[in-house]
Amino acid sequence: MTLQKAPHIPVMMDEMLEYFADVSIKVFFDGTLGAGGHAKAMLEAHPEIEMYIGCDQDPMALAIAKENLSAFEHKIKFIHGNFLNLDQMIASVGVKQVDGFFLI
Repeated sequence: MTLQKAPHIPVMMDEMLEYFADVSIKVFFDGTLGAGGHAKAMLEAHPEIEMYIGCDQDPMALAIAKENLSAFEHKIKFIHGNFLNLDQMIASVGVKQVDGFFLI
């Protein structure tokens, strides 16, 4: 089943990519995954990423992101929840250190 995709334009995409341009990233946490626009850009710009943790409170947004990011499914952990529980979320996927965060 293909999900209906609402139009989505990620905000601060250029700023995010510029900020992390010279950073080597193994683990990245995205606390507002949405439809996955920022995630796709980061994963394309940083092929060295081993784990991308994507969190969102909206189960429909997570479902859309899973579809939009299917090419990277081996690197992404999708978590339903609020990034206020960041410590528990990171621990739940066995991570002790994160190299980058995006929480907008």
